[in-house]
Amino acid sequence: MPSTETANVGKAVAARVGTNIREVRTRLGLTQAQLASPEFSISYISAIERGKIRPSLKALSILARRLDVPLTFLLEGSPAGAAEARAVGYSPADSGPDQRVEVDLLHAGILIQQQAYEQATQLLAPLQPERLTTDQAFRLYLLRGLIHLGAGEYQEAVVDLRAAVNQGEGMSEIEYSERARNYLGKAYFLLYNYTLALENHQRCLEVIEAGQIKDPIFALEVFSNLANDYFRLGELEKAVTFYHRALETLDEVYRDSRAFARRYMEISQQYRSAGKLAMARDYAMRSLAIYEMRDEQRLIGLTHQQLGKALEKQNDLAGAEQEYRRAIEIERELSDEVAASLCHTSLAELLLKEGKLAEAEREAQEALNLARASQDPRTQGQALIALAQIRHQESDFAGADELFHQALDLLDRANAHELAASAYFRYANLLEQRGEVQRSLNAIKKAYEHQRQGKLGDLE
Repeated sequence: MPSTETANVGKAVAARVGTNIREVRTRLGLTQAQLASPEFSISYISAIERGKIRPSLKALSILARRLDVPLTFLLEGSPAGAAEARAVGYSPADSGPDQRVEVDLLHAGILIQQQAYEQATQLLAPLQPERLTTDQAFRLYLLRGLIHLGAGEYQEAVVDLRAAVNQGEGMSEIEYSERARNYLGKAYFLLYNYTLALENHQRCLEVIEAGQIKDPIFALEVFSNLANDYFRLGELEKAVTFYHRALETLDEVYRDSRAFARRYMEISQQYRSAGKLAMARDYAMRSLAIYEMRDEQRLIGLTHQQLGKALEKQNDLAGAEQEYRRAIEIERELSDEVAASLCHTSLAELLLKEGKLAEAEREAQEALNLARASQDPRTQGQALIALAQIRHQESDFAGADELFHQALDLLDRANAHELAASAYFRYANLLEQRGEVQRSLNAIKKAYEHQRQGKLGDLE
């Protein structure tokens, strides 16, 4: 039970908070009803102003924003008041943001853009949500979630991104909660739970269409994610619609060089070392903005590629080829080897379907060259599978087998079970065409084994 001394201190804090709220409200010409709506009742505001109750930190945060004053103005009043507030349970972190924490959060965001997930994790490790401002705690949960997403730790990403959504909702910040929800949907998508992915992305779409979030980049990401959800759920008409909406959202995107972004980051780190945190923040934000612009353009390229796949499934091969070539153009201008390789692979498989073997081989070989330059085993595996199918079509069965085995070895070592399962199913079909029934059955068994391993990995 609280001591009499603590209880008396609590009363003192409640009285001071009530007086400060009443003073600001009357100065702004607001009634108690106007201040209360929509979260609180008039009687609740009246009780706070009379010092009869001590409001929660969440309630205080809402009232401070509505009165357009720092939370500290309502809470502390004086150094002694701050000590009293801590004694009855108000967090000292809410007395204002620590600027060094602010810079660390920004730097972690940039490291994530650079895919330096281990460095970002180390930078964030000392930060504890309960010792941060509510805004900083939201960003911490969000950044942790993004690190897990980038590192392929999708279950862990769900945990932190849910916390970020809850934090944003607790702050009554729609933009915060929906940005986190968009990533939460992506985490579910990567766990193959397309229904939950769609539910979260549809929530984001609702706030966009209601005009509550007007950021076109956020809209682009949500439209693209919805298109991918519908594609995986087999609703191709809706997928094509949202791919088009994504592509129409941004007509012009500037293509910036990674070299400039890295230079800005270096300047930011120099200012940070000198203790000039405001300038460090400024240059860090410039660096982050450039990385975000690159990501936006990369997303546009991959959206063209995904639209091509949807059109290909609808048997619009000419439309699909146009989208693949546009995607290749964008990704090559960005010097993004992984994305460009995937786009060349898609085009190679389309040309193979059209019986254009020579063109298909050129595209597949270019995909493999780019994939090897990126040193990404998944991308290399996909390019090798395209080449293997071309060899089979040319009746070079030994060459096809060798390429399939190389691809599957790479995918196995990368634990890319979904891709490996798809490759084995393709291989089984080709073996069946050759009349090699037993080998085809063996390949199907391996495909199902990879599917099983993939699902087990999701549950771990």
